[in-house]
Amino acid sequence: MVGISTITCFFVFLLKDIGECFILFDGSGNGNANASVSVDVSCGRITGQWSYKDHGYSFLGIPYAEPPVGRLRWRPPVALAVSNGNCWSGEIDARVPGNVCFQPDNRNISQLVGDEDCLYLNVWTPSLDVNASFPVMVWIHGGYLLYGSGNDADIGYAPSARLAHDLNVVFVSMNYRLNAFGFMALELLVTGSPTGTSGNYGLMDQIEVLKWVKINVRKFGCDPNQVTVFGQSSGGTSIFALQASPLTENLFHKAWLQSASPVMNKTAAQAFKDNEPFLKNTGCSDVDCLYNLTQVDVLRSIPWNEYPYWLMDDLLSLPTAGLFDGALPIVDGYVLKEAPFEAWVHGHGRDVPTIIGSTAQEANEEQHIPENRALTPSDNYEKYVRQTLGTFDDVISETALNLYPSTVISPDYQINTMISDLRTICATDYMTLIASSAFTSNVYRYVATFATSQPSSPFGSSFKSHYAFHGVDSFAFFGTFDKLVNPPSKTEIRFQNTFREEIMSFVKNGRPKSSDWKPYPASTALVSEVTNVTSGYHTAECNFWLRNGFFSYAWIN
Repeated sequence: MVGISTITCFFVFLLKDIGECFILFDGSGNGNANASVSVDVSCGRITGQWSYKDHGYSFLGIPYAEPPVGRLRWRPPVALAVSNGNCWSGEIDARVPGNVCFQPDNRNISQLVGDEDCLYLNVWTPSLDVNASFPVMVWIHGGYLLYGSGNDADIGYAPSARLAHDLNVVFVSMNYRLNAFGFMALELLVTGSPTGTSGNYGLMDQIEVLKWVKINVRKFGCDPNQVTVFGQSSGGTSIFALQASPLTENLFHKAWLQSASPVMNKTAAQAFKDNEPFLKNTGCSDVDCLYNLTQVDVLRSIPWNEYPYWLMDDLLSLPTAGLFDGALPIVDGYVLKEAPFEAWVHGHGRDVPTIIGSTAQEANEEQHIPENRALTPSDNYEKYVRQTLGTFDDVISETALNLYPSTVISPDYQINTMISDLRTICATDYMTLIASSAFTSNVYRYVATFATSQPSSPFGSSFKSHYAFHGVDSFAFFGTFDKLVNPPSKTEIRFQNTFREEIMSFVKNGRPKSSDWKPYPASTALVSEVTNVTSGYHTAECNFWLRNGFFSYAWIN
């Protein structure tokens, strides 16, 4: 009599066309849910695993470039390739994620986590049939370009084998250099650089992953001509840059930007000047000194709270006149030869079907209104708006209070909506308008308006988010509301299903599912449990912010 595990293994052979199958036993005759599988990629063999529970394959911690340490710090990634003579020997164990890139812990920035040796990627696939033609989606994580990783499945912020199975998509995520390791631009570092530039190393890492995908994804059952890049927050910002870079031609075919920053115009010369405090903090006056810094020395030398304010802790608040944060991606002359808007208008960008999304309360990550117990919530709200926007002028603050009256839902809701509109949503409308005017491909716009059934704590944070918080669209697509609300309600499930249907139609066909969702500016979709299509979102409010110069105060990084 054939045991259950043996039958399971047989069907894995039959249906998945893999080279080996090992079902391990727990002593009771039942499989332990994992099977080792091996695949040959361009640089050698890797061993991942098939999950019986998730019905998908995982290959984690695949190195795609040499460790960017020593003299490779602040240099373009050196791809692992036969032509470079730096492939691994033997077999790579790809069953555990690679190192997180070195960074402050975003839950406690006094703690440091990760390692400078961090250029690894992950692949999840429903099949290893090389004749399959699943689309591939390449995920770029967010985190201000300071924090995060492509390994964050434990907090629901990454793809998974289950997602690959459920959607019939091959997913790739990556770790790319962050903070000063990924984006420090210094004139000293131009000397000896193979590109003759400095900065944007994290973007170069992302491009290297896209090259790896083009070469290798056929081995994972994927069509290399159906690549969609998608990213949230600074991951979306990265795609904003990738769509303008001359280095990304033919590397992706669709793009989905979630909550991206629309401002990216800092020149290399400006960045060199801005980053002089970093150089002063290191005590270095030559390149050798910079390379000899420990990774801890590098992080501690970043000007977190002095100009150019790398910590950027004001971006979830109303702006103060004249106060701007530093830019991490820059127009360096190599990755970006011109600012993205200019590249698009000049026909130099990646003209591919694009979907650009926001959430209605992007700023809903903290308590914004300083509390004075002697005042009512409405009075506290009005006082805060006058104190901050009054630094521009009284007409600005009073008009803002008229556009966002405290009596609608609550003062907390209105301040979050005001900050979200000013800092990101209205400027993203402008970004979408530029793209739709410059591209021949369709460009779509949505605002996710769904609020979870309970206050939730996304990204493993301690704060409680209400309303349509930053990232609610990502958690819906990943199907990880159980990480936020336990158990997810019927409303969460309906939003997840609606949102996935819209996005998967775009990934497969280049257009959302809803037939009345037209390319921008003809319509904007408000996505919740159902998709409602409108001619615009907060049109009067956005006209006010943009006409009064607040695009310059939109999110950066």
